[in-house]
Amino acid sequence: MTEDIVADFTSRFFLNSGDDGDGAPTNGRVVMTRKRLVLATTDDKTTIALSNVVDVNVGSVPAHVKQFFDDTVTIGFKGPTGIQSAVIESEGDTLETFVAILFRCLLNGRTVAVKHPARVGGRVKNTSVRKGKLRIKKRSIEVTTAGSDDPVSIDVESVMNIGRSNRLGDDDRVTLVVKWIDDGGLTSTTLIAPAKSQYVNLLARFLRLEFDDLREEVEDVELSDPEKRVLVSVHATGGDIDFTNLLDGDPAYVTNVLNSVKNKDLIVENGDGISLTAKGRIIVSQRIEDVNV
Repeated sequence: MTEDIVADFTSRFFLNSGDDGDGAPTNGRVVMTRKRLVLATTDDKTTIALSNVVDVNVGSVPAHVKQFFDDTVTIGFKGPTGIQSAVIESEGDTLETFVAILFRCLLNGRTVAVKHPARVGGRVKNTSVRKGKLRIKKRSIEVTTAGSDDPVSIDVESVMNIGRSNRLGDDDRVTLVVKWIDDGGLTSTTLIAPAKSQYVNLLARFLRLEFDDLREEVEDVELSDPEKRVLVSVHATGGDIDFTNLLDGDPAYVTNVLNSVKNKDLIVENGDGISLTAKGRIIVSQRIEDVNV
């Protein structure tokens, strides 16, 4: 293999042609360049062109081989008989690194059309559709467009919803609809349409995977009852609150509670007010029963 190798590790893997079979996983070596993925055993090897990859699903395993696997990624790809899949298992850190590199190889440099923002708050914006190049980073995506020094950038922490549309501007094309919160606390919508529809699915997978990782981090955040009340109240009122009255405490105590919530990166001061950070919004939306005290 003359191409530069970007990943090389030992693994167990299983190739599935789409039919339920009785096969078992095999031990072998996983080697990846920026153009292809090779699954090699002592007897055989399978080469998958990355241009044929249509799906990457972390943790999802076909039912008939689920008993054999722990930490896995399932890669769907176009094969000679239709869509096939490869289930790859390795140690958690190795697999996490491999998945991150895989997404970069699949998505970085892809041509996309972007409308940013398409909406701000409830208003439709008369923003033109521009062509650009996609780049993914940890917890963010960027689109660099011609004639602009400022790339379109969306932090995963700010994303509230990911959907799809079949239209971008005047064109019929599969489009990713990303709703996110801007620095002013308004809900904005950005439309991103890769040149090939398969990358819409892959980009959505990447964003959801990054968001799930963030949500796992948030689940580990411990909150006192006063801190929970602060989050719920900021969410309900937009930050226009008498915190001394809310917490029934003296100013020093209130300051300590607010500083604690701020140090956990759950609230932020915006001008004269206080608003929830992305992590704060996730806690309120995902753990509403826990924080609603």
